[in-house]
Amino acid sequence: MELIPKNLVSIYLIDENFLFMDDIIGQYSGKKKYEVKYYPSVDKFISENEKRPLSRKGIHIVILAVQLTRPDRDLSTDLTSQLNSVFPQIEVIKICHEKEVESECSSLRNGNVLRVVNNENALLRINNAVKLVLAKTNLENKNRKYKQVLVLLLISLFSSALFILFSKIS
Repeated sequence: MELIPKNLVSIYLIDENFLFMDDIIGQYSGKKKYEVKYYPSVDKFISENEKRPLSRKGIHIVILAVQLTRPDRDLSTDLTSQLNSVFPQIEVIKICHEKEVESECSSLRNGNVLRVVNNENALLRINNAVKLVLAKTNLENKNRKYKQVLVLLLISLFSSALFILFSKIS
């Protein structure tokens, strides 16, 4: 079962060091449901996408690989908070150092930010994080549809009970 929703999945790769550019673009660009765009910095991403806002229909995933040469925790947390304040509907996959993950938080998930440790398994973990975001979105869509069907069922049961009650009274 493929975890790709009906809407387009936009993946924005922000990679200052060009470490993951070829692999991620090669992995997702050939598929019809994915749209991959590359940006060399967060400022360029924000300036381009503020002009034309992100669509509400699609799923937007930002893969943030910034300052991997030195673990500068304040810079990376500022960038993720800046991304979340400008675009609240995006999911951020942040690639960070192992030391940063150990010191920053006990879990790898914090709100809509997934943290991936930069090691030899980083590409596999990025792929799994993208699938996690898609599965979460699919589950939310199914839950919303389930609630709509449940409300319609309750309304139809209530209206049929009222119809039977009023038909017996008259």
